[in-house]
This record gives sequence, C-alpha cells and structure tokens, in this order.
Amino acid sequence: MRAFLQALSLFLFTLLFIFAAYGLPEWLPADLYLRLDPLLTLSALLAKKEYIARALWSIIIVGATIFIGRFFCGYVCPLGVTIDLGHFFFWRKIKFYHFAKERVFRRIKFYLLIITLSAALGGLTISALFDPIPILTRFYTFTLYPLVITIFNLILDILRPLSTIFGWSTLQHSHYAQPVYYMSLITFLIFGLIIFLNRYASRFWCRYLCPLGALLSLISPLGVFKRRVNQNCTSCLKCQKSCPMGAVAVDPRQTHFSECIQCRTCAQVCPEKAISFLPKLSSSIAGEHSSPDLSRREFLYGIPFGLVLAFLTDRTPYTPLQGKSWLIRPPGAIPEDEFLKTCIRCGECMKSCVTNTLQPSLWESGLAGLWTPKLDLRFAACEQNCNICGQVCPTQAIRALSLEEKNHAKIGTAVLRREMCLVWAENKICLICDEICPYNAIVFRTIEGFRRPVVIPSKCNGCGWCEQKCPIQGESAIVVVPMGEIRLKEGSYIKEAKRRQLEFKPDPGDDKYILEQSGLEAGKESSPAATKPKGFL
Repeated sequence: MRAFLQALSLFLFTLLFIFAAYGLPEWLPADLYLRLDPLLTLSALLAKKEYIARALWSIIIVGATIFIGRFFCGYVCPLGVTIDLGHFFFWRKIKFYHFAKERVFRRIKFYLLIITLSAALGGLTISALFDPIPILTRFYTFTLYPLVITIFNLILDILRPLSTIFGWSTLQHSHYAQPVYYMSLITFLIFGLIIFLNRYASRFWCRYLCPLGALLSLISPLGVFKRRVNQNCTSCLKCQKSCPMGAVAVDPRQTHFSECIQCRTCAQVCPEKAISFLPKLSSSIAGEHSSPDLSRREFLYGIPFGLVLAFLTDRTPYTPLQGKSWLIRPPGAIPEDEFLKTCIRCGECMKSCVTNTLQPSLWESGLAGLWTPKLDLRFAACEQNCNICGQVCPTQAIRALSLEEKNHAKIGTAVLRREMCLVWAENKICLICDEICPYNAIVFRTIEGFRRPVVIPSKCNGCGWCEQKCPIQGESAIVVVPMGEIRLKEGSYIKEAKRRQLEFKPDPGDDKYILEQSGLEAGKESSPAATKPKGFL
C-alpha cells in the first residue's frame, strides 16, 4: 500500500508539473505541492509579515500530521519517493551501519530549520534552498524537462524518414521547442548529491538535513498512530535494521517518534508480529522518545545566526550590483523588496513560461535574489497572450492577473542604442522592430531628412519582441530596461496605466509613415510629387 501511495504521489507531482504549461484544469492548481508545504508557508509569512491566502493550504498537512503523525515524509513527499527509488536501484543490497554520532547528525536539520525561520523573520527567504519540494521542482524544470524534450526530438528525428514513406505529414513537421535554462548543471549536481548521500545511510537527506522534516517532527509525536511493541518482542533487531529513518532505538521496544514516518516497515519484517500502529488517544507510551535531540541553548544559538545571516546578505560584495543591472521581473511581480521576501525560488513560473524567457537570477539582485525569476528578452520575448506565471506562483510574488491586466503590467521600456542600430548608424533598411511590436510602440519618423525608428514610451509595455528579433549579432540594438515599470502590490494595473497616460492597443497592422508617404492614408491617392526622405529606398 505504501509503495502504491508513493507512486501515486510522484505521478501526481509529475502530472501537475507537466500541466503547468499545457492546459491545467482550473480546479487543480499546478502549484498544489508547494501550497501544501508548511515550511514554505511559514517562511513566506515570516518574511512578508502578511497574510497569503494560497499558502494557507499547508494547514491541511499540519492538521493531518497532528492527527496521524509524520506521514508526509513517508507517503507524500515526492523527493522522499525519488530518494527511495534511488536506494532501490543503486544501494538496496548495501548493509548500513549505525553512525557513532547519530544524535549529532540528527541535529543538523533542526539547525537548518531554526536558521531558515529566523532568517525569514529578518526578511531573507532561504527555505527554497533546503526545502525538498522546491529542490525537486527546480530539478524537474532546469534539468529533467529539457532532457526529456531533447529525447523526444531525437525520437522524432529518427522516425521522420518514415513520415515520407507512409505520408505522415503531422510527424514530418512535429518538433518540440527546446527549453534551455541557466544553472541547470548546478541544479543537477545538488540533486545528484542528495541521491548519492543515500549511499551512506538510507534516507540520509530526510534523516539529517531536511528542515521540512524537522518542522513536521516537532508536531508528529502528537499523532494517535504510534509504533507500539508488545510482549512478544524477542529483540531480534530486524525492525531496527530495516527502519529507513533509524527511528527504532537501541532497545527495539523504544521509538524516536519524532523520526518515525509511519512507513510500517518494522511491522512488516517483525517475525513475531509484535509491532502495531493501532490508533490510541493516549499521549504517552512507555519507553517513547518524542523530543528532538536539541538543547534549549542550541536552539537559542540558531536564532541570532539566522538574523545575522539576513543582515549580512544585504551587505555582501554583490549588494552594490543590486539595482545596477537591467533586471526585468515577470509582469505582475510585486515591488522588489516584497518580491525578494515572498518568492520561494521554486522555478514553477520558469517551467510554465511558454517562450522560455524566464530564467533564474544569479547575482543581479544580490545574494537575496539568487534563483529568483528574471526575463532574458534577448533570448525570448514575453508572450502577450499568456499569464501562466502568475497562475502557478504559490505565494503570489507574481500576481495572478487576467490577460488584460497582465498586458498593462508594464515591465520596462525599449531603448534604442543608436550607435548599434543598422538604420541609425549605417543608414541601412531595417523594419524588424517596427513590424514585430504588438503595440505599434516603434514608428519611423523623418529626422534631419533621414528615416529613423523611434520608441514611443507611452505605448511600450516592455514585452521584448523587438529585443529578441533585432537582427544584429550579440547584444541587441534595442533593449528593454526597467524604466517606467509598473509593479503593484495590490490594485488594478489598468487603472494605474491610465493614470500614467499609457496606451497599450494592438498594432493595427499598417505603418503610418509608409501610408503617409504613399498618399494612401485616409483615402488619399498616391501623388507623383510625393517624395521620400533619405534612407528610404
């Protein structure tokens, strides 16, 4: 039964991940697992110090843990399932030995929990660096998803010759857009290390490093389903050797309830059937060990460490870079300070981005902005008929907006680099930026007798199509900068755009300049006397 529930959980996690960009039903949120994560919720609430409706889904897991015990780690956590699969395929025949300093190792996850929460209290969100759900989501997004698409395209290429023979026109032209992400190698190495640590102890990550497991272990001893051993026990120690979490004490009749994940493996291997997990409302059991191996002094030491970490993060050599690079956030992103506190760096928005323009940040916004999403508009533009990134953000660091609201969420303004532009610098004919702009924010005007492209800032919402399509090699001659961006914590983007006298209307599909010069505008007939300025051949 446990294996079935684990497989079902991993399947659901993968299905939600796939549907994040391929038409997820409205009643099933793609960020379901992220919403259910209590550590992410608590970190976001402490950092933002405000109510976040979506994040309160985690109350379901907290309530179930109080009633049942630490079942999430044993049955639901997709990273735990993946770790178990790695153990089965690579190390199931290895005999593990009891660590001499087992108690010392177990304290690490509690230290990480305290540091994570105290740093969040200081305004620094680092939970996503250690929480299992964002770790697996980033691995799926940055490493596994691009690899799967590559394999699919290779298979299509292999089968393509058959399409000519059998007349399969659909197969002949089928191709999946290949996603590419920064930091994919780093993501893979982190994930690979978590799986490799299983070589030294079963569920090494869950036992010693996972702060979410530490949080759940604080309340799991309250559950009514506890391991109980009757008088038939012969101390054969089979239960102790088979426990994936090392929750069975040296005396097999005793249990570290904070470490027990309700997997029932000990009951299955017991030859005397002396172990049961029947519900009982009694709060105490003879020989139980419920409290974590962490002293009050160690607990108090961890709090200032997290606060100091939050303080120093804004004072590193990378801090001066913050705000000095042209960092474009997704449309609907809340103001930067709030954004850095609320974003949990899960990568869900980057996976769902249909154009692949959303990429993880490195140092552009300091250490506090590590892994946060940014738009690389030279790589790809922001699709104007897509608002998925806000729909899948579990903490609403990117607000869920309608398409009309999203298109009024100005993310920047295009700026022409005249010294690089083919028209301005070399008097060549190029209409690409004008033709591709969906809002007709780029027009050609006669300047000093020459036909030149110019940007109308009040019509540009920063979508980046002009930057992506600019034909020159290397950096684009027209770039989007965060000048004039609109980032609202609440309220209507449409109203704010009107207040700023911005106008984002679809391009009518014609070129006013060409119509004027040809004499076709407003019913005018072409005149032989119409002259064209220099630079218009």
